[in-house]
Amino acid sequence: MPSPGENLPTGRDEGIQVLRRAAAALDEIAAEPGRLRLVDLGERLGLAKSTARRLLVGLVEVGLASVDPQGRISLGDRLLGFGNSDGAHISAVFRPTIERVARATDGETVDLSVLRGQRMWFVDQLESSHRLRAVSAVGVRFPLESTANGKAALAALDDADAESVISRFGPEVAARLRAQVAEIRRTGIAFDRDEHTPGISAAAIARRTVGDNVVAISVPAPSERFGEKEQRIVDALRAAAESPAWSR
Repeated sequence: MPSPGENLPTGRDEGIQVLRRAAAALDEIAAEPGRLRLVDLGERLGLAKSTARRLLVGLVEVGLASVDPQGRISLGDRLLGFGNSDGAHISAVFRPTIERVARATDGETVDLSVLRGQRMWFVDQLESSHRLRAVSAVGVRFPLESTANGKAALAALDDADAESVISRFGPEVAARLRAQVAEIRRTGIAFDRDEHTPGISAAAIARRTVGDNVVAISVPAPSERFGEKEQRIVDALRAAAESPAWSR
């Protein structure tokens, strides 16, 4: 029995907890649509199977999630339109900024992405004018631990949120990420040197925006050319970090 002076969760507190769990579940589903099953969702969220099942049933009932006959979970139809409009809005706000980065880097590829769960969701791209270039498809999701934009996004989170994500990786990867996040917070720039794709390197910045999105701008290029232009790329990203787009 609780002691007389013990603080018990109020109805409001419990409601907020449910909303946080639902939001975290939707982030995980969006990061790997059609791949997670109930057991995976429970493990990602640290929930008992029965609790994860109740949460998923609730999301399905209100159209925020769907489950196929094989038990694979996707976002529900009610959310898909919202997600597309969100990405389009972010793309429109940041398009002038990434165009300036492209000009400043002599036509290198510039990517715009948003943190969703444990992935970076690509919402816009200016493709390089060079014959040898790095290109990613808008709409794809890339991992956090091996990409410049992913590591920049981790550094943009507060300590507790960043540690919550980092602790899900193995000890070796987690230790490396903690050191890299500390360095990114010191310098403001994240790097991927042949980590995600051999032969491709990248630099990135990330900031929180209005609406609490974590948005990243990254410049990937073939590693040899990236090395030759690294300072120019870094300078362009530092200028982009001062763009008014982050506060819109």
